[in-house]
Amino acid sequence: MIDYKKRTYILMVTSLLLLVSGSLWGQNTRIDSLKNSVQTRLQDTTKVDALNTLSLELIQIDELDQAKTYADQAITLADALGFKKGKAYALKHKGIAEYYQGKYKEVLENWTQSMQTFEAIQDTLGIANLSSNLGGVYYDQGSLAKALDYYLKSLSLSEKLQDPVRVTTALLNIGSVFSQTNDYDKALDYYKQVEPYLADLNSIQLQSAYLWGLGEVYSKKNDHENALKYYKEALIINKDTPDYAHILTSIGKEERQIGNVQKAIEFFHMAYQTAKDSNQPLDQVRTLLALGNTYKNSNPKKALEVYKTAEHLAIEIETNEELRDIYQGMALAYDAAGDYKNAYAYQNKYLELKDSIFNIKTDDKIRGLQFDFELDKKQDEIGLLEKEAVITELQAKRQKYVIYGTVASLVVLFVLAMGALNRYRYIKKTNKIIENEKNRSENLLRNILPDETALELKEHGKVQAKKFESVTVMFTDFKGFTRYSESLSPEELVQAVDYFFSKFDAVMDKYGLEKIKTIGDAYMCAGGLPFPTEDHHLKMVQAGFEIAQIMEDAKKNTTGGIMNIDIRIGINTGPVVAGVVGTRKFAYDIWGDAVNVASRMESMSEPGKVNVSESTYLLIKDTYKCEHRGQIHVKNKGMMDMYFVHGLKNKEQSENQSVIAINAE
Repeated sequence: MIDYKKRTYILMVTSLLLLVSGSLWGQNTRIDSLKNSVQTRLQDTTKVDALNTLSLELIQIDELDQAKTYADQAITLADALGFKKGKAYALKHKGIAEYYQGKYKEVLENWTQSMQTFEAIQDTLGIANLSSNLGGVYYDQGSLAKALDYYLKSLSLSEKLQDPVRVTTALLNIGSVFSQTNDYDKALDYYKQVEPYLADLNSIQLQSAYLWGLGEVYSKKNDHENALKYYKEALIINKDTPDYAHILTSIGKEERQIGNVQKAIEFFHMAYQTAKDSNQPLDQVRTLLALGNTYKNSNPKKALEVYKTAEHLAIEIETNEELRDIYQGMALAYDAAGDYKNAYAYQNKYLELKDSIFNIKTDDKIRGLQFDFELDKKQDEIGLLEKEAVITELQAKRQKYVIYGTVASLVVLFVLAMGALNRYRYIKKTNKIIENEKNRSENLLRNILPDETALELKEHGKVQAKKFESVTVMFTDFKGFTRYSESLSPEELVQAVDYFFSKFDAVMDKYGLEKIKTIGDAYMCAGGLPFPTEDHHLKMVQAGFEIAQIMEDAKKNTTGGIMNIDIRIGINTGPVVAGVVGTRKFAYDIWGDAVNVASRMESMSEPGKVNVSESTYLLIKDTYKCEHRGQIHVKNKGMMDMYFVHGLKNKEQSENQSVIAINAE
């Protein structure tokens, strides 16, 4: 069953399988014939090819363990024969099977080896394909920066190959990444680049992904008219596909957003009936969830009938994320109906399932990051060995100079004295250079990582991931930055961003907060780590006010050539996991639902205002004046309470606000 959250990546894998295996789909007679063939063939390259074909056939009928067994046989034989191309394809096929089993660490390991083998034989087609695959894995795990790197590499190689299918797939995947990072202008730009290829390809799958992607971007931009336009175009070409019910549901959601509630209900009923007729239980659950959410406030009794049907089906097919959202909707519906006992019971079910899902996702992501860390560490160890060889060579040369000096001393005392003097100067200069380089390396490391993390990395060669129960995370983003940047030269653009981010860094230092990273024009920071503190939420809110004031002051500076631009600020408090990614280019990063919610708080904020979640509000409400914005719909989170923070509550707190900064120092 297709998970629509992974639609872009599954599209990529499907096209990959079609390209590799052509029209050979899993008939049992074909598989039996291939099994007999590999038993009787000679131990040569044709047997490797047959094993690879058999492995793919087994993947297509979901016999994943058998597929990996035959792929392993192909790898062993290819190694013995020195048949690198056959080995590269076998590693790729094994990775595909492991992807469908959810073994992402093994997927990365096999696909990385496959790409390295394709690179060794300069197989551009194979490199382009594996770049796209690896980008998909990192996309699936939420590592969007790495996913984008691989997708761009795949796009570049595919354009050189003049392969329209791979170019189109890469453009769609890149557009999806920018959509996930809320850079909607870039997402639309890459989706629009797909248009010239679609007419010649005549692919319903690619056409559908293009229309669906545009619809999703416009929906996120709250341009629901355009979202409807593209969803309806997608509906026409998907009439006889498994996606038909899901598109009907998407159209219903957009109709609901623009106030056409009755139309939305009609589309939801059509979607449910279509999914039921096509035996698509997951689509049935999602459509019922959307229908229940529509009735929730206006007709709680009807909403509960729909939710209960969805609940039974979700339990039957074990789809926990949808079941979590159903429980949340039922809690709100019972509350609206005045049945507070059941509202409380279903709220507890919602929270319990929400925590369970978060823990599973966190464990999967940490395992993937751990593999990435170990892979980079091996590469770094090779670099260290090379450096040690250089040092040994330098030491040998220095010893040679000592021997020459000793021999020269037997000839003439003056030469000995001069040699000793020169040697002393040389050693002193060398030691000074070594010491300076050591200090420079340590300073650079401390600029990249927190002091405690840098010390742990130096002492143990690695950093253990840590969980912090209470961390406040802030995101900022310049409104309309993409449009504004088009009028600036590259030098002016970098100067403008550096001006603001340098001031933001000073605010972080003032309040003892940790800058995590910048992504384009977005700035991410956290409080309460690497050392837990009691007042990180207060410090972060105060830092948000100062950042907003920096932007206001910049607007008044009409002589400095500083860009006049607004900023959105979002803050959330909750548990996170922190650790170091990479060993060549260290990056201290954090993961968790609290990070995602903080990002949503920023995207749902307004220019110049500090928008906080309910968890942060509960911690600061006695200190700061907050304005309840009501419950606002957030993608993948449902309805969430949000608050604008307007300042300290009373004069005494206002006079003492500098205490926060003093404590931070």
